[in-house]
Amino acid sequence: MQTTSDISLPPINVYRVIENPVENIAFAIITLILGYIIVRILAAKIESYGEKDVRIPRLMMIHITNAIKFFLYLVVVLIALAFLDEDIEAVIISVSALVTFVLGFGMKDTINNLASGVWIASSRAYDINDEVTIAGNHGYVTDMNMMSTELKMVDNTRIIVPNGSAWNQPITNVSKMPTRMIVTLYQVAYATPISEAIEAALSAAAKTPGIHTDPAPYVRFREMADYAITLQLRAWVDTDAYYHAESELKRTLYAELIEAGIEIPYPQMDINFNGN
Repeated sequence: MQTTSDISLPPINVYRVIENPVENIAFAIITLILGYIIVRILAAKIESYGEKDVRIPRLMMIHITNAIKFFLYLVVVLIALAFLDEDIEAVIISVSALVTFVLGFGMKDTINNLASGVWIASSRAYDINDEVTIAGNHGYVTDMNMMSTELKMVDNTRIIVPNGSAWNQPITNVSKMPTRMIVTLYQVAYATPISEAIEAALSAAAKTPGIHTDPAPYVRFREMADYAITLQLRAWVDTDAYYHAESELKRTLYAELIEAGIEIPYPQMDINFNGN
């Protein structure tokens, strides 16, 4: 008589959920589709929570959500492979070997770009839609990943700047502050009363929409150049209205100088001939 301890059970494959190969493939496809949808929804929820509730910068949230999505997608793929009765450990080893092989060709630059991307995001150097100058390129940030930053130039061209190049050079961001100063140089003839030249500039600032009255615009005496006196008009404006206000201010300043009868000099050279 056999006892319970003498009965041996056949080995069970923990990955073989369904024995029918067709059903296995169907379940794997369903897993991939549902997993993709669920990961997208979770990533969107996490990104929205991070930006609105925790107030994490959008650029940093892009890095965080990309990392989360990569990990979750990997989990979904492994689950799908389990339905196909694949050796999960062998798949993981193969993927790791492939990643190591790819990174081996450009490890230094790759690590530099990855680290620079993390530092840029954590330091809040710039965010999506910011107007910046990066590695000598001026434009608006349209996208950023762990390796590079994408800029849209004023002429609507697209430039990709490696994060390593961006982090290793000065970054100018003109969108971070709520206000900007408009600095306008203008020149008047030496015979011009300085008070009249200053009054014309302040009048132009007062007539230009968007120019702040606090702090009030003011004029500095810059230098006595070779053929003219150089003055500098400074005025504050909201950052979003900078370019329009700058153009209007210069146009109005020119009109005010002409109306006041102030001579705007131009470079000239006197040549004397010796009759001998």
